[in-house]
Amino acid sequence: MQPGGWTKAAGAALAFCGLLMAATTARAGDAERGRQLAAEHCTRCHVVGDINPRGGIESTPSFIGMKRLADWQRRYAEFYILPPHPALVRIKDVSAERDDSRPAFVQEIVLSLEDVESILAFARTLPDPAP
Repeated sequence: MQPGGWTKAAGAALAFCGLLMAATTARAGDAERGRQLAAEHCTRCHVVGDINPRGGIESTPSFIGMKRLADWQRRYAEFYILPPHPALVRIKDVSAERDDSRPAFVQEIVLSLEDVESILAFARTLPDPAP
């Protein structure tokens, strides 16, 4: 190895680790941003913690109630592909544009994958449901 080769290799490895940590942190989502998004969009149908304890649609699971399910984190991470969400929500660069065969809503909800991660991060902050 050339002089300074180990130093360059170590520096490159540290830089890679820093990028990996930054990507992991970004993927973890921003819980406060998730709370804002949930308040703006999800409260139309769901009870979302203390944001709207008497709101939502009766037949729609609450955010805290969803945590009873073993796969609740997967459901939050993939909610936009689970009915009825595809008719309401579009994820930038993931979901297809809305076509004319879908029901007309006042406003389509357009989110990014980072927004989805933030909603999941917010859901993780909610208390576990009572047994």
